[in-house]
Amino acid sequence: MTRIKIVKQKAILDVAESLGYSFRRLSGHIYEHPDHDSFRIFADTNTFKWFSRDIQGDVIDFVQLVAGVTFKEAVSYLETGDFEQATVIEETYQPFQYYLHEEPFQQARIYLKDIRGLSDQTINTFGRQGLLAQATYQAESVLVFKSYDHNGVLQAASLQGLVKNEEKHDRGYLKKIMKGSKGHVGISFDIGNPKRLIFCESVIDMMSYYQLHQKQLSDVRLVSMEGLKLSVIAYQTLRLAAEEQGKLAFLDTVKPSRLSHYLQAIQETTTFFQTHSNVLTLAVDNDEAGREFCQKLSDKGLPITKDLPPLQGLETKSDWNDIVKQQKEISLSNLIQSAQIQAIKNHPPPKRERAMEL
Repeated sequence: MTRIKIVKQKAILDVAESLGYSFRRLSGHIYEHPDHDSFRIFADTNTFKWFSRDIQGDVIDFVQLVAGVTFKEAVSYLETGDFEQATVIEETYQPFQYYLHEEPFQQARIYLKDIRGLSDQTINTFGRQGLLAQATYQAESVLVFKSYDHNGVLQAASLQGLVKNEEKHDRGYLKKIMKGSKGHVGISFDIGNPKRLIFCESVIDMMSYYQLHQKQLSDVRLVSMEGLKLSVIAYQTLRLAAEEQGKLAFLDTVKPSRLSHYLQAIQETTTFFQTHSNVLTLAVDNDEAGREFCQKLSDKGLPITKDLPPLQGLETKSDWNDIVKQQKEISLSNLIQSAQIQAIKNHPPPKRERAMEL
């Protein structure tokens, strides 16, 4: 047996524990990271997957990811067997680098309108807050969703391809989070003076939710988690509390890895959630993962309000963009029907004359 095959047989749960990570058992052979709901270990296959970041692999990949080391260093680490003495390398902060060349927003607008069913008013509203751009990424035109922190500094960017290419991309369109993005910040959109938070899974869903509910929305911050991330909920909750107290500088001292601990501290040692009973609304997808995420936050004692999109017919999954597209189809169908009725009124068919047979 080769050296690599030997180290790959190390139990990934034991390795995780030795590195200071205590994964919670969900069911069967599935375990969950304490701070990242979409980061899971599958003990039966000795693998892991971080769904929201689309990262997966074996025990060597796991050590590389959580310890921030090279492949060679990860193998050497596993070979020692002395996990108690191993030192985890802390991730050093690197500022996010946005290097894309931006271009006119024409193709992105067509995609948002024709493919996603969003209105010009919605697109313009989000564009005015600097959240949208069109750019070129690896010779491909992409729609850019920008993420700004509490200081207004660009911290992350998500990319959505504008041209469908099923041969090149598994999901038809390019979908990517730019390297170095700070995933805990989320992509936020303010309406008035925010006093509560509404969380969606993607920016498209966030824009769709706004388009459907804009008349009922006031003094609220819409947030795209770009997945299902407790860290984003923690960060945005801390941000809202810090804004109310005029202590935003406090957030500069918070390490992303400690966000869930601060959220727990707010819950256990302050009256914030008692005085802000409707502060957290989860407008996530109505599917198994979304409902499970809501349940987990409820189990943690967080006062969440669920606002899930209705399921359509026999479908088992629905998101807010599905509802927007369905309404657009109904509106188009009604428009066509009205046009047909009007055409008949303006140009009625000729009356048929009956001849009596003698």
